[in-house]
Amino acid sequence: MQTLQEHMTTFAECCSPSDDLYTLAKTMKENEIGFLPIVKDDHLVGCVTDRDVVIDGLAKEVQPNEVTAENIMQEKLITGYPDMSVDEASRLMQDHQIQRLVVTEDQKVKGVVSIGDLAVSKNADQAAGNALSEISKPHPS
Repeated sequence: MQTLQEHMTTFAECCSPSDDLYTLAKTMKENEIGFLPIVKDDHLVGCVTDRDVVIDGLAKEVQPNEVTAENIMQEKLITGYPDMSVDEASRLMQDHQIQRLVVTEDQKVKGVVSIGDLAVSKNADQAAGNALSEISKPHPS
């Protein structure tokens, strides 16, 4: 059985709830990522995507230093754990229509895995491919 530990990016760049839009955007650019776990006191408290920065941050028409991660982060998170099977994680991502899963242990970030990581792995199971297909479909507004 393949596990998330085999596929996750183990160094996950994180930011804090008090980091402003500029810091979030700069961190994403420097690391070529579109997703940041938000951590306080070494515990996962939320996440911010590049879309959150633009839609919930910049679209507010305020100065970037006036909006923090705490103002725009998603707090209801679906997470995985290092020993979770790829099949279980793929179903979870499909069920919740998410493209990335923060991998945690005792609420501490251990890594991040994307549906693409699971789908393109040499031995990816069918569930990852199916989940990617379902998540990628346009949904009616």
